[in-house]
Amino acid sequence: MWWVVVVAAVASATRAHSAGYCSVNTFTTNATWMQFTKEPVPFEYGFEDKFKSIHCCVRGYRSIEWFKDGVAYPWSAGVSNLILYPEAANQTLYTRRASRADSGNYTCRLSNETHIQTHTVRLDILEKSTDTPRTMFITKDQWVEEGGHLRLYCEALIGRSNLADARSDLRWRKVWSNGTEGDVPPTQTEIKTSRDDVQDIIGSYLINERVAAQDYGMYVCLIHSNDVESRSYVTIHYTHAPGGAENGWCGGSQVPWRVLAAGGAGGALLLLTMVALHRRCTPRLLLAVRHARARAQTTAHTARVLEKEFDVLVCWTAVDAELVRGALLPTLVLKYHYRVHALQLSTQPDLWYSELVGEAARCRSLVAVLSPAQYSPQQLLTALSQLRALPLPPVVVLLQDLPKLKREAKEGGSRLVAALRGSRLVAWRHVHERAFWTALRLALPLPPRGQTKPNLTETDAKKTNTGSLTALV
Repeated sequence: MWWVVVVAAVASATRAHSAGYCSVNTFTTNATWMQFTKEPVPFEYGFEDKFKSIHCCVRGYRSIEWFKDGVAYPWSAGVSNLILYPEAANQTLYTRRASRADSGNYTCRLSNETHIQTHTVRLDILEKSTDTPRTMFITKDQWVEEGGHLRLYCEALIGRSNLADARSDLRWRKVWSNGTEGDVPPTQTEIKTSRDDVQDIIGSYLINERVAAQDYGMYVCLIHSNDVESRSYVTIHYTHAPGGAENGWCGGSQVPWRVLAAGGAGGALLLLTMVALHRRCTPRLLLAVRHARARAQTTAHTARVLEKEFDVLVCWTAVDAELVRGALLPTLVLKYHYRVHALQLSTQPDLWYSELVGEAARCRSLVAVLSPAQYSPQQLLTALSQLRALPLPPVVVLLQDLPKLKREAKEGGSRLVAALRGSRLVAWRHVHERAFWTALRLALPLPPRGQTKPNLTETDAKKTNTGSLTALV
């Protein structure tokens, strides 16, 4: 087993665990926390005739699962001969006789209503006793307040020798400020332990009921076996408040929950503010940069722009005619000075490519106004495919919100989802919403410099009623 409970409850706990199994009646299955009741060692050693069990002793759990090298229990004979011991609440794996094939990584996964915790033990079944000691476990660095309780533990596999004068030992030593090793202070008690299943595994507890100033510093677990020495170190740090080592905070202070909560709330507010500013200001800054770069462009570039008859080709169907003629076209022409060519499309999207391909050659960009609710998923896919087949990448102005993509994928297939994600979509909200016009202008090329006279095709000028120009932002 990994360790034996010592000090006040040493005798009773040792008797409860004398068979090498975890105690069942110390577990609380409805707790919201889990705590190891024995030190979970990362390594375990044994021999074919000297090995009994592996433990994962925890209280506060509700269910436990075991894995060997990722394979869930129960295991076939080719994986492992170890089986569960139900009387130990399935916290113990044991076998009557181990084999080399039982070596591997054993993981116990424990869970309750709120937590999941795992621990992995590397088991090595050796053919013969090792010649050099191997440290299996040593307590991690501790943060303890003055007057608090201290318990250190070290466990190792030692070698056996047939020589009469051979000796093996494991003990704690104190590393003093000058770097020398000496006996531990008299205020500390050292208790040796041994294993029932593998006699070559020994351990030692170092216990101090009331820590004083001279007890802080570095300690070494010295293992001596067959004239070979092995050292493992642990440091005891001073802390002002209890629970530092348990909570894992530097300096061992208590968790400042109020400070953390205030900091978290402030960080969340700052993040939300940054996101809002990014969504509001970044598009405007990008548009301003584009205008600044356009002012520095040469006359030759402007001439190339004017080679096209129009800046924007705006197309729509009869369903959306009122909004387009009343707001979209007048704003693009009169406020933002685009040369606009407008075209009303047929209701069936199958013909859109043939209707637009000739007109698109006269323009620098294309804006298609769609109301997704008037189309089935298949018709919407056809409309997007017709628009994306044109030489001009379309900017799709959506007058309604799209349905959920999961539903679209079921009704229209993955091709519709891919077509939507591959298109430049700008959502219409209101004629006076500045964010829409900024997003649309970022998706379109800038109009030529000095273009102040409204330029709208004659056909669309007749279709646009005069009252619609009052919709300008």
